[in-house]
Amino acid sequence: MSSGIGFLRAAPRGLTRDAKLLLVSFSITGLSIGLLNVSLSVYMQRLGLTSVHAGTFFTTTGLTSVSLVIPFGILADRYGRRRMTLLGTVLMVAAVGIIVLADSYGMFLLAGALLGLAEALGFSTFNALLAEATDPEVRTAVFGMSFFFNSICFAAGNLLGVLPDVLYAANPADPSGAYRPAFAIAAGLSIVSPLSLLLVRLGGTRAPQGQSLLPRRSVHILTRFFASNFIIGLGAGLIIPLFTLWFYLKFGLAETTTGPLLSVASVFMALSYLAAPLLARRRGMVRSIVEVQALATATLFFIPLVLNIYIVGILYVARNLLMNMSWPVASSFLMSAVDESERAAASAVTGAAFRLPFAISTTLGGYLLTVNVDLPFFVTTGLYAVGVLTFWAFFHGYKDPAPG
Repeated sequence: MSSGIGFLRAAPRGLTRDAKLLLVSFSITGLSIGLLNVSLSVYMQRLGLTSVHAGTFFTTTGLTSVSLVIPFGILADRYGRRRMTLLGTVLMVAAVGIIVLADSYGMFLLAGALLGLAEALGFSTFNALLAEATDPEVRTAVFGMSFFFNSICFAAGNLLGVLPDVLYAANPADPSGAYRPAFAIAAGLSIVSPLSLLLVRLGGTRAPQGQSLLPRRSVHILTRFFASNFIIGLGAGLIIPLFTLWFYLKFGLAETTTGPLLSVASVFMALSYLAAPLLARRRGMVRSIVEVQALATATLFFIPLVLNIYIVGILYVARNLLMNMSWPVASSFLMSAVDESERAAASAVTGAAFRLPFAISTTLGGYLLTVNVDLPFFVTTGLYAVGVLTFWAFFHGYKDPAPG
């Protein structure tokens, strides 16, 4: 289609039954993640734990995920992508359920490990399943829709984070009693995710092709994605999962404020996912990714320099919108560029490239917060800049691999 708007409108009509079910399953996972993103680190702080404990939780999740995502992705390509994704959603429900019952830091770490296992099972396979369920002509738009609906649910999880803060204000002596109801609600609603996947028909067992388990046909593009993702992930882990803790430490703001703020950011981010395919058609996939990530990096730099909380909120929303706008474009670019038989493995490799440094640097980010509350921002900005330049150096000569 010559019209960008017409192209975007055509995407919903191109959704297959399986694609719709996948969108439902992926979207609902955003609810629990949105709640965890807002409330977990503050919850731990109110239990008497430290920012290092919070950082270690996210590190546990990340290291578990990154150690298993590549083997799971390789196995999924050969032995069934849907099975892997289904198991991952079940484990996510279980992990949030453990947080509801947690009465020790060890239980929190167990939940973190299960979340990592769930991510390893689902991260590599969902993109491959959705690519399998869509035509190349509308693939970028459908990936944008998947990120859109996930972000809307993420925003709902952010708003759910207001409930614990309200309950805690009424009874500060019982933080567990204040936080458990919200996590129980998230766990209950998350059951929709595996139930939707049970109805998906594609993603079954695939015949092995060749003797090697590694994605050798796509190795050239994967090594380049790996390098740029690694640098971006190293920077992101320093502050992104600890953003609400930074608001709490610097401004004394808990979930009553940060929950709605993150929710607004998620809604704007969701809208940006719908605009991303249009930008990609006008500017090209690679140029779109680089331009929006460069703007997001510049915005991040100014956040800790501003003392007005309202301006900080605006910059936070802008950074989120810009940085995450590139993900559906990058996902579609990768899924179209690699060999079809290696999509799950390719997604796993590039995901591991982001999650490994992200996991390691989150504990470091918690430590940097104790040194200087603004220090993680400046380190992250430098790493983001290097990562964006690396991506441009590797891919600026690439043409879009598919229309859409």
